Amino acid sequence: MDDPRLMRLFVAIAEQGSLSAVARGWGVAPSTVTHGLKRLEERLGAQLVLRSTRRLSLTPEGARFLTDCRRILSDLEEVMSGFAERGPLKGQIRVTATNDLGRQRIAPLVHSFMELNPGLLVQLFLSDTVVDLVEGGFDFGIRTGPLRDSDLKARLLLRGRKRVCAAPAYWDRHGRPEHPRDLAEHDCLTLSMPGDTQAFWGFRDGETRFRQRVAGTRLVNDGQVLRDWAVAGAGVAFKSSFDIAADVAAGRLETVLDSFTTESTNLYAVFAPRAQESRRVRALAEHLSDGLAAAE
Repeated sequence: MDDPRLMRLFVAIAEQGSLSAVARGWGVAPSTVTHGLKRLEERLGAQLVLRSTRRLSLTPEGARFLTDCRRILSDLEEVMSGFAERGPLKGQIRVTATNDLGRQRIAPLVHSFMELNPGLLVQLFLSDTVVDLVEGGFDFGIRTGPLRDSDLKARLLLRGRKRVCAAPAYWDRHGRPEHPRDLAEHDCLTLSMPGDTQAFWGFRDGETRFRQRVAGTRLVNDGQVLRDWAVAGAGVAFKSSFDIAADVAAGRLETVLDSFTTESTNLYAVFAPRAQESRRVRALAEHLSDGLAAAE
């Protein structure tokens, strides 16, 4: 195997966590995959993979090499197939987005983009944690703002705001709050991550910004589950307007305290270094921007 093929083999091993699965996918003997990995490790003078009875895992050297492989292979694909400003788009794009938005809005747009560009391979990774774009080998991530300080370039995709919402049946049973402090009497559904539970929601009363402490009986680390609970009447959620737009339009959710929730939560495409230079990456970002705007 030449160097690019060995790199692709290693990326496949890292992503699938199984030598036999890679062998089946590549249509080669397992011994060929094992030999290729051994040859690569010998050439680098470092162990890249730890082998166990259940699943392979990367060594620290392997994790660093994986990041480099993804970057080099992406650059190579761009030179070989995407350098020209015309012609079919080819190659791979890796994107990350939050669970709720990703399933509702991003995945359908990725599907329509791939139907227009059958030569592409797009990997969509959904998570409500902020992943490291460089370490994860992603071209860009879909994130809500305000964005943290970063040297990464970003493109505005959609403007939105935080909204307090619940099912109309919930409001009918428990009453509609007239001020954010009234939320202390409600069952609030909160997004919970390791070391970060969203127990305070931000509001604005005139020129005064403040945070209201909330509590409830349900915590979850998945934004879609949070929205599903709200639709089911389980409690009050604090969601971005673009996450609940369809539910509000259909009458499944009703917002309150809109005059107090003026904080923007705009949606951005945040690019890994140099990723924006790729024609295929720019094309997908443009497609997402157009599709999100058309649905508003």
